[in-house]
Amino acid sequence: MLGFVEHSRNNGLNIGITEAMEALKVADDPALSDKSYFHDALKAILCTSKDDFSVFDSLFESYWSIGSGLVKSKTTYKNRSNLQKQSPGSLVMMGEGKGEGDRETDTKSVSGANAVERLRKTDFSKLAEADVELLEELALRLWKQMSLRMKRRMKSAVKGHKLDLRNTIRRNIQHGGDLIELRMRNRKPRKHRLIVLLDVSGSMDKYSYFLLRFVWSLRAHFESIEAFVFSTTLIRITDYLDVNNLEQTLQLMSLKANNWSSGTRIGACFATFNEQHSKTVLNGSSTVIVLSDGLDTGEPTELSKELKRIHMRTKKLIWLNPLKGMKEYQPVQKGMSAALDEVDLFRSAHNLDSLLELENYLSTI
Repeated sequence: MLGFVEHSRNNGLNIGITEAMEALKVADDPALSDKSYFHDALKAILCTSKDDFSVFDSLFESYWSIGSGLVKSKTTYKNRSNLQKQSPGSLVMMGEGKGEGDRETDTKSVSGANAVERLRKTDFSKLAEADVELLEELALRLWKQMSLRMKRRMKSAVKGHKLDLRNTIRRNIQHGGDLIELRMRNRKPRKHRLIVLLDVSGSMDKYSYFLLRFVWSLRAHFESIEAFVFSTTLIRITDYLDVNNLEQTLQLMSLKANNWSSGTRIGACFATFNEQHSKTVLNGSSTVIVLSDGLDTGEPTELSKELKRIHMRTKKLIWLNPLKGMKEYQPVQKGMSAALDEVDLFRSAHNLDSLLELENYLSTI
């Protein structure tokens, strides 16, 4: 029991001596031998805020054995967290493996009282395996909140802001001409379309898993969203974003996106987009977001040419590059360098906070 208290404290729960003593009493209470009662009792004692609930649930399941009610030894738990699973590249999008070109990194689990804040700032590529589930729960919750805020801001933006003098006079005739009731003129809301082009090549394996989830969350905000994944070929995945269950979305995509974790030919893929999709998905009010590290193996002139064609048919072109979050990063790669002249906004996409910053820009479009 004390081991679980220490484990919870190290992963962000604010637990003192009093809570630890109460947890010991729970462990010694025969009436709480049922696992669900045991879980709820500990949750009530060790959680001090609503934000702690999802963190506690994950910690509880990872620490206590299923069904038996016996605590796992620390050695067993650590060994389980260090297991390296080999899986096909297409499973990277489901969080069940890493790409073949992925190098091993020496990372540690996020811990401490400010675990949530540290998770938000941790580079996706440096996440410890034990932290992935916690970050995913946090990300989905924050993206949902972001979507609600953006909807409210857009609703407020289309409210009446100019006096409709003709309707005001007509309305106040019954008051003898005194302007008692004012009538405002509303702006007609425009339906904005968002187009997302996600790089799923081998160099993006560390980021594609979370970036795909971010794309999935955006569909709750925009009236119309079109999504594509690309590496050596371009594949449209829009139809799969309509599925309410995220895991089902990822499973369907894993069957179709056979280009996952392969090479990168950004210019050629954008040429395919322009030839087969741009006329139907792009218009003057659309916004295009490219999620890519810009490591192109093709000709930079082709990338610049095709990106310019996209830019001419859209309102804003945004490029989010995970590598931009690295200290002293410079876009000197030939592909990224060639693309910058056609980009309206160039930002990073390496952690949760960098994706949340996009809210301030998207809500004004």
